[in-house]
Amino acid sequence: MKNTKVYPIINILFFLLSLYVNFKSVTGGLGGKSIRELSDKYSNLFTPSNQTFAIWSLIYLLLTVLLLSQFSKKLNHPILNTPLFLLSCIFNFSWILFWQFEFIGISLLVMIGLLGCLGAINFKLQDQKQWLLKVPFGIYLGWICIATIANVTTFLQSIQINITASAQQIISMAIIVTGTGIIAGVMSKTKNPFLSIAAAWAFYGIYSKRIDDYPSIAYLAISCGVIIFLLGVRQTYKLFKPIP
Repeated sequence: MKNTKVYPIINILFFLLSLYVNFKSVTGGLGGKSIRELSDKYSNLFTPSNQTFAIWSLIYLLLTVLLLSQFSKKLNHPILNTPLFLLSCIFNFSWILFWQFEFIGISLLVMIGLLGCLGAINFKLQDQKQWLLKVPFGIYLGWICIATIANVTTFLQSIQINITASAQQIISMAIIVTGTGIIAGVMSKTKNPFLSIAAAWAFYGIYSKRIDDYPSIAYLAISCGVIIFLLGVRQTYKLFKPIP
C-alpha cells in the first residue's frame, strides 16, 4: 500500500489519541489533577491567564480541518505524507502525560522535541501559499514557542531556585523581550506570519493576568504583543500580495 494512502489514516488515529489524552488531562483523569490545576501550581510571572489556553481549541479545530482535507485531491502536499505530523502528535500527548504526573524536566525535553518537529514542518512549508497548511501549523508553532519558554521557567521553579521578587520581575521582562525576538526570527525564517497570532494572544494573556499586580510586566507584554502582531500583518501582506 502506498504511503499516500497510509499516512492520512495514521495521522488521524494519532491525532485522535492526542485529543483523548488532552481531554483526560482537562477533566483530571490523569494524575488526579486537571491541567489547569497544575498550571496554577507552577504559576510564575510569565504564565498567561487561564483563558488564554483556549487557543488549543482553535489549534485542534484547524488541524481537524486539515486532516480531513487530506482526502481531497485539491490538497496534495508531501508534508502530510511524512512522519512529521505523526511525531508531533506523539510529542503532544507525551508532553501531557509527563506534565500530568509532574515529571517537569522530562516534559520540557518532550516540549523541545515538539518544537523541533513543528519547526521542521514549517520550514518545509516556507514556499507554500496554501492557507490551509500555513495557518494551522503557524499558529501551532507560535504557541509552542511561547509554551517552551514557559516550560523553562516552570522547570526552574520546580527545582526550587530561590529568586527574589524583584529579580523575578526583571527576569520575566527579559524573557518577554527575548521571546518576542525569537518569534520574529522564526516568522522570518519560516515565512509563516501566522505564528504572530498565537504569540500576540499569549502576550495578551500575560497582560490580563499581571495588569493588577505587576503592571510593568503587563504593559511590556501587551506592547510586545502588538509589535509581533504588526510584524505578522506586514509579512502576510508581503507573502500573499498579488503579483502585478
